[in-house]
Amino acid sequence: MRALVSIFAALLILISLYQLSFTWFVNKHEKSMKERALTQTKKAFPSAQLINKKGHVSSNDQAAETYYSERLARLLDSTKDTKITWWGQTYQKAKESELLLGLDLQGGINVTLDVALDGLIKGLANNPKDPALQKAIAEAQRRKLKSDENFIDLFVASYEAQNPGAKLAPLFANATRNKLSVSASNQAVLDHIRSQANAAMQQTFQVLTKRIDKFGVAQPNISLDENKGIITVELAGATDPERVRRYLQSTANLQFFEVYTLNDQAMVTSLENANKALQTYLYGSDGKDGADSTTAKPDSLVNDSARKASQASPLFQVLYPNVDPQTGKP
Repeated sequence: MRALVSIFAALLILISLYQLSFTWFVNKHEKSMKERALTQTKKAFPSAQLINKKGHVSSNDQAAETYYSERLARLLDSTKDTKITWWGQTYQKAKESELLLGLDLQGGINVTLDVALDGLIKGLANNPKDPALQKAIAEAQRRKLKSDENFIDLFVASYEAQNPGAKLAPLFANATRNKLSVSASNQAVLDHIRSQANAAMQQTFQVLTKRIDKFGVAQPNISLDENKGIITVELAGATDPERVRRYLQSTANLQFFEVYTLNDQAMVTSLENANKALQTYLYGSDGKDGADSTTAKPDSLVNDSARKASQASPLFQVLYPNVDPQTGKP
């Protein structure tokens, strides 16, 4: 019985060592690639100050840091089929089998980001400087500091408390391009702002995901809580808080514009009127430029037809409406 237990214990140890060996080989290979990437970066940026802290390189020169990250990514990608284990396992296969260490095992950085939605509300409003709007936003910001409730809900609650019986629709209707009417209920306005906020948070989430990929940590964990408007980021193995803060807090200038579509008859009419006005301004009310048609030669008829077409629709010569060729509709 004792011999059987010893055999099972020995097998368990061998299996564990085999599984752990992938992590050792991967770390060894990645360390070698990091050293090569660092050497190449020093040659490309001799004046840059590069700090290698536990395998994570940071620099006072943003271009040098970006160059290092790109070189390391290329080196790792180009060596994915390189055999790194004693028994001929490739880097890519070994990477898939390595032991993933979380924050509790190898440490790292845990960040909670609060998505600021006050700018979104101002961007959706007809008049961002409206006193009632600004007062409600300020109150929502104050309450948000002590609450986990969604900022949009806090804003609507603050506005209703400060303006009993007043409707939110007049603050947003004109800027929504027929998505809201002036008589819309506060709940309809709330639903509209929520949908826009969710879209903005998803966009922010995607931007952060792309930025986090540059850290080079294994299996970063990023999650979005739309109800609370927060994004949680776990970077196992990250050791440079300043670099993380710089990447995550760098500002992306996102602007939102309401656009027109040719399905809007008012828009079509406006374009047609603009075309007629431009035609009158350029060629006169009859669309002619004063050329004597009796002197036209036969070989100039093709060019003359093209010229007349251009004069008839000068605006649409430079603005091409996107029309479905099968239905003839925009």
